[in-house]
Amino acid sequence: MRLYFEEGTDISPKLESLMEDAAKLSLEREGIPHENAEVSVTFVDGDEIRELNARFRNKDSVTDVLSFPQFDDIHEIVNDAEGDVLSGDLLLGDVVICREVAEKQAEEYGHSYERELMYLFVHSMMHLLGYDHMEEDEKRLMRKAEEEVLSKIGITREYEPNSECTYEVDTDYALLVDKAKEISENAYAPYSNFKVGAAILAESGRIYQGANIENSSYGATICAERSALSAAVSAGERKFKAIAVYSPQGSAWPCGICRQVLFEFSPDMDVIAEGKEGYEICPLSQLLVKGFRL
Repeated sequence: MRLYFEEGTDISPKLESLMEDAAKLSLEREGIPHENAEVSVTFVDGDEIRELNARFRNKDSVTDVLSFPQFDDIHEIVNDAEGDVLSGDLLLGDVVICREVAEKQAEEYGHSYERELMYLFVHSMMHLLGYDHMEEDEKRLMRKAEEEVLSKIGITREYEPNSECTYEVDTDYALLVDKAKEISENAYAPYSNFKVGAAILAESGRIYQGANIENSSYGATICAERSALSAAVSAGERKFKAIAVYSPQGSAWPCGICRQVLFEFSPDMDVIAEGKEGYEICPLSQLLVKGFRL
């Protein structure tokens, strides 16, 4: 795997190595040989990326990253390859990152500039490999792929509570939602048939899952949120950044008891659940106004 940077590009050896590893992992994940693969990486300022947007996308705007795939379907090229077709150089395309926007976003999200650059690079690599995020299903698949690659190279994004409820699940929380969906299949709900899954993100970066467990004595029923929290606390966690709640039967927000139990540990954690327009993110402190702790 070879990355080509514009002459004079100021990039640390550590970051260059991380980008190469991320590119290799991205290709391996798709079953694409990486030995002879090449990607061009260019860093530009706001004016330059605005010009590129205007020229190639007919948009007069400054964005964080642009991707220019060499192939419409790289998988088809690889699958149809015969003999030594792939023995030569395989140019996947170009990645263009705006340093100014990356620096601004890193500050807004409360994490390092290096972390933001790595996310943007992996995001762009996925575009070169055919991923997109125009539709919700496509976006979910792309976010999952990004998170898998980033976690393998030890890059995780920091999670900052939102100041208000929104209807946008960003990259940070896509994996959390997927984990909540995954565990909901294990729910024990023979009485209500309302299965719920929850995934809680600890400050350590670890994710803990839990499903609802109903009981013939209704008061003994354990909600998915408390099930996930119990697993996390039993593992020694005490501070949390976010929790995602999911039910295949429809919207599932934490009940009053769960809100108070979560409030005991992290009043400012984000809560992600399905709303009328998609997945809604809301700080716990807004769901439980004037919650209390002794």
